[in-house]
Amino acid sequence: MEQDKIDRVLEMFFTSLKSTDDKTLETGLSHNQTVMLLQQSTIALAEKYPRDFALYVRWFLNASMYLLDEDPDLLEIKEIDLIE
Repeated sequence: MEQDKIDRVLEMFFTSLKSTDDKTLETGLSHNQTVMLLQQSTIALAEKYPRDFALYVRWFLNASMYLLDEDPDLLEIKEIDLIE
Protein backbone atom coordinates (compact mmCIF):
# COMPACT_ATOMS: atom_id res chain seq x y z
CA MET A 1 0.00 0.00 0.00
CA GLU A 2 1.18 3.49 -0.78
CA GLN A 3 1.94 5.62 2.28
CA ASP A 4 0.39 8.78 0.80
CA LYS A 5 -2.88 6.91 0.27
CA ILE A 6 -2.78 5.53 3.81
CA ASP A 7 -2.15 9.03 5.16
CA ARG A 8 -5.04 10.49 3.14
CA VAL A 9 -7.51 7.80 4.23
CA LEU A 10 -6.56 8.05 7.90
CA GLU A 11 -6.69 11.85 7.82
CA MET A 12 -10.15 11.87 6.27
CA PHE A 13 -11.44 9.19 8.64
CA PHE A 14 -10.18 10.71 11.87
CA THR A 15 -11.09 14.26 10.83
CA SER A 16 -14.66 13.05 10.32
CA LEU A 17 -14.71 11.83 13.94
CA LYS A 18 -13.86 15.23 15.40
CA SER A 19 -16.58 17.27 17.05
CA THR A 20 -17.27 21.00 16.87
CA ASP A 21 -18.27 21.15 20.55
CA ASP A 22 -15.17 19.13 21.64
CA LYS A 23 -16.42 18.31 25.14
CA THR A 24 -14.11 17.08 27.87
CA LEU A 25 -14.45 13.35 28.47
CA GLU A 26 -14.17 11.43 31.73
CA THR A 27 -10.51 10.81 30.91
CA GLY A 28 -9.78 14.53 31.21
CA LEU A 29 -8.99 14.77 27.51
CA SER A 30 -11.28 16.49 25.08
CA HIS A 31 -13.11 14.51 22.42
CA ASN A 32 -10.83 15.87 19.68
CA GLN A 33 -7.66 15.22 21.70
CA THR A 34 -8.76 11.61 22.06
CA VAL A 35 -9.40 11.34 18.31
CA MET A 36 -5.96 12.83 17.61
CA LEU A 37 -4.29 10.32 19.94
CA LEU A 38 -6.08 7.46 18.22
CA GLN A 39 -5.01 8.83 14.84
CA GLN A 40 -1.37 9.16 15.90
CA SER A 41 -1.41 5.65 17.36
CA THR A 42 -2.96 4.20 14.22
CA ILE A 43 -0.39 5.90 11.99
CA ALA A 44 2.49 4.69 14.15
CA LEU A 45 1.20 1.11 14.24
CA ALA A 46 0.48 1.09 10.49
CA GLU A 47 4.06 2.16 9.83
CA LYS A 48 5.54 -0.31 12.31
CA TYR A 49 3.33 -3.25 11.30
CA PRO A 50 2.35 -2.78 7.63
CA ARG A 51 1.35 -6.43 7.17
CA ASP A 52 -1.06 -6.30 10.10
CA PHE A 53 -2.43 -2.97 8.89
CA ALA A 54 -3.12 -4.50 5.47
CA LEU A 55 -4.85 -7.41 7.20
CA TYR A 56 -7.20 -5.06 9.04
CA VAL A 57 -7.89 -3.10 5.85
CA ARG A 58 -8.98 -6.33 4.15
CA TRP A 59 -11.12 -7.23 7.17
CA PHE A 60 -12.83 -3.81 7.15
CA LEU A 61 -13.54 -4.29 3.44
CA ASN A 62 -15.19 -7.64 4.16
CA ALA A 63 -17.05 -6.19 7.16
CA SER A 64 -18.33 -3.28 5.06
CA MET A 65 -19.58 -5.63 2.37
CA TYR A 66 -21.21 -7.77 5.06
CA LEU A 67 -23.00 -4.74 6.56
CA LEU A 68 -24.21 -3.69 3.11
CA ASP A 69 -25.57 -7.21 2.50
CA GLU A 70 -23.14 -7.68 -0.39
CA ASP A 71 -21.32 -10.54 1.32
CA PRO A 72 -23.20 -13.12 3.41
CA ASP A 73 -20.17 -13.99 5.54
CA LEU A 74 -18.32 -11.94 8.09
CA LEU A 75 -14.87 -13.45 8.20
CA GLU A 76 -12.76 -13.81 11.31
CA ILE A 77 -9.63 -11.73 11.07
CA LYS A 78 -7.62 -14.97 11.21
CA GLU A 79 -9.46 -16.16 8.10
CA ILE A 80 -8.41 -13.01 6.23
CA ASP A 81 -4.81 -13.81 7.14
CA LEU A 82 -5.16 -17.26 5.56
CA ILE A 83 -6.58 -15.82 2.32
CA GLU A 84 -3.47 -13.74 1.74
